[in-house]
Amino acid sequence: MTAPLRRIPVRFRWWLAGCLVALVAAFSLLHAFAPGPDVPEIMRQPGALLLLALIVLADLHPALPWMRSTNPFDEFIFSTPLAIAALLVFGPHAAIMFVIAGFAMTVALGMRWWRVVLNAALWGVQGAAAAGVLAVVWAAAGWDNEVPAEAMIPMTIVLAVIIEGLNIALVMTSQCLAGATTPRAYLADWRSQVAIGTLDLTAPIPAALAAAQPALLPLLAVAMVAAQAGLSAVTSRTAQAGTDPLTSVPNRAYLLARIKSRLAGTEDARDPVTVLLVDLDRFKQINDELGHLVGDRVLVEVARRLEESTRSSDVVARFGGDEFAVLLSGGSGQRNAQEVAARIRTAVARPIHLDGRSVQVGVTIGWALAEGHDTDPLALLHRADARLYAAKAARSPAPAPLAEPLPARPEASPVTDFRGPIWSGTSVRSSQAHDGDASAATAS
Repeated sequence: MTAPLRRIPVRFRWWLAGCLVALVAAFSLLHAFAPGPDVPEIMRQPGALLLLALIVLADLHPALPWMRSTNPFDEFIFSTPLAIAALLVFGPHAAIMFVIAGFAMTVALGMRWWRVVLNAALWGVQGAAAAGVLAVVWAAAGWDNEVPAEAMIPMTIVLAVIIEGLNIALVMTSQCLAGATTPRAYLADWRSQVAIGTLDLTAPIPAALAAAQPALLPLLAVAMVAAQAGLSAVTSRTAQAGTDPLTSVPNRAYLLARIKSRLAGTEDARDPVTVLLVDLDRFKQINDELGHLVGDRVLVEVARRLEESTRSSDVVARFGGDEFAVLLSGGSGQRNAQEVAARIRTAVARPIHLDGRSVQVGVTIGWALAEGHDTDPLALLHRADARLYAAKAARSPAPAPLAEPLPARPEASPVTDFRGPIWSGTSVRSSQAHDGDASAATAS
């Protein structure tokens, strides 16, 4: 959802307009009928001003340079319990803080203007709905000011359920109408969404401070900054745990997790999950002839070229040894796997220059598309693996060994073997440069 608004489906634009109308209507009703202090009176309270400052800090802090790896949309959103606390202490009209929170978090991330407007509207509608429920209870209980201490926890649970339930429904609808996801894919990570929502239950803590000791609220800023820094560290370590240390692309475990997630969310048969396995040809000979350090540098360069020849949204992973895998991104149904394989072969076939020498490798590629009943990533990878080895078997027999060992000095005359590597003082390349079948690995 990063394209200009004019490129977003018309149905989504109507949805955006509807959200804005709903926001205006909801706050008009609150202004007319909700009990408790109005917005100008609320903003004269020190506790309300400090809560507002904390909300802005919570939404802006993850966008600071040292916190950019922690995205508030993917991690815990600290402004939500603070906004709920404002409702508990200052009443339904404090729902305006939800609008400010929704505006601040998208502005901080530099999103397009329509994303800012949409997020402010969605958060405002959630806050207004929670405020409406609070207004009904507020009027029935005859409370003069904030929610009584003994009622804060049960009221927080009620408000949190309303806010998080609406958040799931509204955000999912927005993304589906924009064509960014499907309901099944969005709800596949429901456990994480529930875990994030539990943070709302901490709202009574800032509420009690805002009501009784507002001067202590700045201490929450220290706690929030520390918590966000901790989340950043955990995110970084988790990313490192899913990264191959040599090539810096995702590893096998990360790939399996992504495939599993995609399989759980696949609904559209026109856009099935597609996986390619890429095996380097004659890589063992490079290791044997030139050493493992050269082989490692070849793997690093091949990984880079795989990323170069695929979309940024595709997942390029090191599957193991000299084998890589590519998980094509959602929305790639119009791309033929063989077309992607052809681009990969072309990219990898270019000579790799290492310390005055040139190494050239080829690839064999097998691919598989998920079927309707697929839920196991290993089954999908097994089919891709079977195609890969079928492609290998369909090619000519293994090359004969080298006629003689590699020369010790660059000045030595080249040793040629049509089916094996060719080395000279400036080049080492595999026979794929001469053997069309070997270099043009096919996905059968």
